[in-house]
Amino acid sequence: MESHACPMSTCAAPAGSPCRTGKGKVAIQYHTARFRLVPQLAKALSVPTE
Repeated sequence: MESHACPMSTCAAPAGSPCRTGKGKVAIQYHTARFRLVPQLAKALSVPTE
């Protein structure tokens, strides 16, 4: 999923980077809007960052 930039305006993580919180720290989980860009993950409830 990191091959896609995060579409959330509050995150805006570029491709190759994990999602970020509003304070700029790495988020615990990828934002739903981002992992829905990957068809295989579209039905997942959460995807943790690594």
